[in-house]
Amino acid sequence: MKIHSKIIKQQAHNCGFALCGIAKAEPLTIAKERFEKALAQNFHAKKEYLERDIEKRFHPEFLLENCKSVVVCGFNYNMRYEVRGERCEVGAKGRKHEGTKGENCKISQYAQIKDYHVVMKERLEKLVQSLQEKYGAFNYKTTIDSSAISEKAWAVQAGIGYYGKNGIIQTPFGSFIFLGALLIDKEVDEYDVPNQDSCGNCSKCIAACPTKAIVAPYYINCNQCITHINLNKKETNFTRIAQYGWLIACDVCQNVCPNNLHAPVNEEAVALRASFVENKNEIFNTLTLESFEKYFKNTVIYQFKYEGFKKRLKAFNKAATDVPNSK
Repeated sequence: MKIHSKIIKQQAHNCGFALCGIAKAEPLTIAKERFEKALAQNFHAKKEYLERDIEKRFHPEFLLENCKSVVVCGFNYNMRYEVRGERCEVGAKGRKHEGTKGENCKISQYAQIKDYHVVMKERLEKLVQSLQEKYGAFNYKTTIDSSAISEKAWAVQAGIGYYGKNGIIQTPFGSFIFLGALLIDKEVDEYDVPNQDSCGNCSKCIAACPTKAIVAPYYINCNQCITHINLNKKETNFTRIAQYGWLIACDVCQNVCPNNLHAPVNEEAVALRASFVENKNEIFNTLTLESFEKYFKNTVIYQFKYEGFKKRLKAFNKAATDVPNSK
């Protein structure tokens, strides 16, 4: 028996997802070719994990035997009430590329909320449970940036968004969207068509990128991207990026995107906002193991562990202190 797409989407909405699309499980040849082209140019900054299991990224049967359908869900984590360039960033002073002097390191919005792996996993498992109660048991696999599959490529295939020129999926709810995929060995009565929209002539993200990491529309050079640099768990060279003030990832290309100017705020996301946000500078300046456990245990920052994050803060502050203010 086929599962009804309308029921999947209704249940996904009931689980807190703003978006849900369903694609037939078949190889994504074009997406694979674009990915391999980026690898060939070393835009992935020699991240070895990106070189592994390429087939699995675009062929779901390698992850779930007899996979028939890929359900892609999106959670809107937009917590801002207005977007004005970089002024809405936690700790931002308002002047573009202003030296931080160690006082106001900026934190990407995705890290200001409860760990997105947990947020998405809980909701996807709840979706599975509701569907199995109605249709009986079936084999499935959930993925939230935790396996080789490309959630972004499948989001496009499932119709819930399109690639922005900054490489981030653009949706009717903006681009501050957590993506997760549910692979099932069941057919669906109706599949969505791939999203064919585009950014048109807009190139604001390309122009605004502080390090010019968007080398061409849809191609990001990770060697230059602030997010990829400061999230490097092995070592982060803050001297390269301290002048831009970002400690965790970077939201510049999303903040300038017209698609986010009037994107709706999700009150559920606001309720999930991490407690460290309001007193970030004070907490960072007096960080102890106890306060780290208290404020960061349920966030993605916790992955750095106490000593690693403390070392990261020290390196950031030292680099930022040495950077003259940009006028």
